[in-house]
Amino acid sequence: MQEDRDEKTRGPDRHGLPAGAGAILGRVATELVAGVIVGSFIGWVLDRWFGTSPLFLVLLFFLGAAAGMLNVWRMVSGRGMAAGYFDEHRRDAEREDKQDGE
Repeated sequence: MQEDRDEKTRGPDRHGLPAGAGAILGRVATELVAGVIVGSFIGWVLDRWFGTSPLFLVLLFFLGAAAGMLNVWRMVSGRGMAAGYFDEHRRDAEREDKQDGE
């Protein structure tokens, strides 16, 4: 009975998506929208402060969109998930040493 429950929680949901896909989709959407909104707001505030009409709004809109896309790329590729210093070349060398030793 426990096995049936485990299979239901790990399998696809009722929409046919793998478990956790909805969470990933939600985070991707949030990252993209938040970058654009924050960049646009800061640009709007700077335009009001300096008296330049659409200059900072347009610049920071695109900068916020680029930051959102960068965050999505980092999330999807797994970059930036390790805490502290992470040396990819050292990890690969250690993996090769383990394979050579076996």
